[in-house]
Amino acid sequence: MGTEMKQGGHAVVHRASWLVPIVASPVSNGAVMVRNGTVLAFGRYSAVKAQCPAHTEEIDHGSSAILPALVNAHTHVELSALHGRIPLPQNGFPAWIERLFALRTRLSSGELEEGCRTGEDLLARGATGLYGDITNGMNLSRTLHSAVPARVSFLEVLGFNIEDLDQAVPPHLLQHIEESDRGGGSCSSIAAHACYSTSESILKSAKDWTRSRRLPFSIHTAEHPEEIEFLREGTGFCRGLLERLGKWVPGWQPPGTTPVRYLDRLGILDSHTLLVHAVHMTEDDWEVVARRQCAVCFCPRSNRNLNVGLPDIRQAIRLGIPSALGTDSLAGNTDLDLFEEAAFVLDLYPEIHPEKVLYMMTQGGAQALHKTSLFGSIESGKRSALVAVSLPDSVPRSQLSETIIRKGREGAWRWASCPEAD
Repeated sequence: MGTEMKQGGHAVVHRASWLVPIVASPVSNGAVMVRNGTVLAFGRYSAVKAQCPAHTEEIDHGSSAILPALVNAHTHVELSALHGRIPLPQNGFPAWIERLFALRTRLSSGELEEGCRTGEDLLARGATGLYGDITNGMNLSRTLHSAVPARVSFLEVLGFNIEDLDQAVPPHLLQHIEESDRGGGSCSSIAAHACYSTSESILKSAKDWTRSRRLPFSIHTAEHPEEIEFLREGTGFCRGLLERLGKWVPGWQPPGTTPVRYLDRLGILDSHTLLVHAVHMTEDDWEVVARRQCAVCFCPRSNRNLNVGLPDIRQAIRLGIPSALGTDSLAGNTDLDLFEEAAFVLDLYPEIHPEKVLYMMTQGGAQALHKTSLFGSIESGKRSALVAVSLPDSVPRSQLSETIIRKGREGAWRWASCPEAD
């Protein structure tokens, strides 16, 4: 489990009672050797020790599990200034979005900036090594919090009454995305807000833009009943909101189908598409998502807090759909802690194996953001963003994943190795 390492350089070996690589079986009395922010070798302590250069530093984390830093696949750091300002739970999506609009317009640039710093600090305190961030532009080029190694920033486009991508996205922001570093941990891309807020033309052109550059594309999908009604009938809250905002297009006809079927009809769905929420899905929708090899990010606590329903995570897992977890924003959640999100999933879906939930919050998130070459698991050549979760003595293998999640939720973890931010 690792390349032979006998050359010089400052290497560090992290040892613990358990090593959890995620893509390989947990290793008792395990260790991982790192240098310059990169994993060099991992496996049984004795095997890793045999590969160490002379004078290698060794850190023994004792009764702990070393695992990769978590991947929060969907959040909105720019909304962190609204933390605690919207009472939760809300009585449905319409009530929540009305409050969001009213509060968001009153925020000063200083409050937004301070909120971003708060959000990134909370992500760092939640063992996050990589996160997917939806931004309206402000957070696209901000210097990343030093304690969070990387992010994928999605510039969100919307405009129901706009047909040209150049109208929806300022050219300088598209240029910034073009020039973002795709080889490192952090990069930028485009997300469409949702089917009910973005025109068919913008949806297709935004996806075409990302597809031609092999970038991930994200979109909120089937989050609430109002979205379903609007696409089927062209009526309800979403239409009223568009009319009130002056965005309604006279003569527009609803596609008369589900969000997933609509997106598939437009050619949006492929292996680089990340569908967020996926609460109101039909059996056929799930089959389409699986066939198109899309990833799905579930944010169940946000769904509960907005009172929009809960996703069928079990179905996604059953069909082998790449699945991730996200906290969503602090406007719809109480924290940005993925351990909390995972513990909620364990409580709500006891039939889902804890090992699968642990996968969703690490490698699953990295898959959704197309960053598995660097994040999501402990493998040679990957970034050494590692956390150590304290464990009771003698945790059996069968209880390891759940214990990691429960202890992480209690805050019983620390950074074992955290590379500098990109």
